[in-house]
Amino acid sequence: MRNFIYTIVVAVVVISCNSNTARKADFAKTIENYLSTDKRGTKYDLHFKVIEMNEHGTLTVADSIAYLTDEFRKDKQLIINRIELAKKMTSVLLEREKKQNEIDKYNADIALMNYRIDSLKNLNPDNLNGYEHKNSDDILAQIIRCKYSLLVPGKTTIEETFDFFLSPDGTKCYEKTRVK
Repeated sequence: MRNFIYTIVVAVVVISCNSNTARKADFAKTIENYLSTDKRGTKYDLHFKVIEMNEHGTLTVADSIAYLTDEFRKDKQLIINRIELAKKMTSVLLEREKKQNEIDKYNADIALMNYRIDSLKNLNPDNLNGYEHKNSDDILAQIIRCKYSLLVPGKTTIEETFDFFLSPDGTKCYEKTRVK
């Protein structure tokens, strides 16, 4: 009985190691294809070689919503700041103005700016289309950190490390970002 349990444990370890190795090989193939194919679809032999590769995390629906919401908030605040600056400049001009028709125009402009600022402060993100019916834990991309070498034209070998954003199944590369 003890030998049977030991055999099962060894089999599970071997299977999981082989599965992880095959998974990394699939990631390497996807990354190599991404790096060696240009925008027109022409493939180049760059003598791609993985030096080191590991899974560096995932991007979920919740991560994407948080990022888009933060970007929306930043953009909205930038616009609010610009309107507040214009309002301040208009207030300065209003204090100096003596003609009633110009005073009325400046007051109307300030009222409109106040309305726009209030509207913007209450504005909710509108860039979340497509996420309404998704589970926040759904994985949108896998992040694979890969250090590799390439032979670039001119016969120069370079080593680089990038984070590659792959589809959940690892068969498509969306983009890469240089590791700092």
